[in-house]
Amino acid sequence: MNALKATVAAALAGLTFAFAAPVIAMEQKATYEMAMFDKAQADNQHIVVEVFKKGCPTCAAQQPGLKAAQEKFPKATFVTVDFQGDAAPVERFKAVKQSTIIVYKGSKEVARIVGETDSDAIVAAIAKGA
Repeated sequence: MNALKATVAAALAGLTFAFAAPVIAMEQKATYEMAMFDKAQADNQHIVVEVFKKGCPTCAAQQPGLKAAQEKFPKATFVTVDFQGDAAPVERFKAVKQSTIIVYKGSKEVARIVGETDSDAIVAAIAKGA
């Protein structure tokens, strides 16, 4: 009986982990501030802009790749833009849809991906700004 309980507990823990990414995206908040972004560009920093929409399943699926990139590039500046709530930055970044990730090295855009959910592809795109 204890083996059955352990198996059920392990299965439930796996389900909890599997559904964690959508929860992250739904609770996500915009962090973009124009002055901070402009300073990061002027300082020639590695910048990653994530354009998300609350409840977007693709945005949720991108979270593991973005987290892996944050761990791999701890000096990079990561900012988020709410596709529905941040009209000025959405326009500034020419983001035509949510689930857009834009990578800068200073003021130069070096990568842009839209709708990509493969973690390795996300990290590879973000690496272009390092």
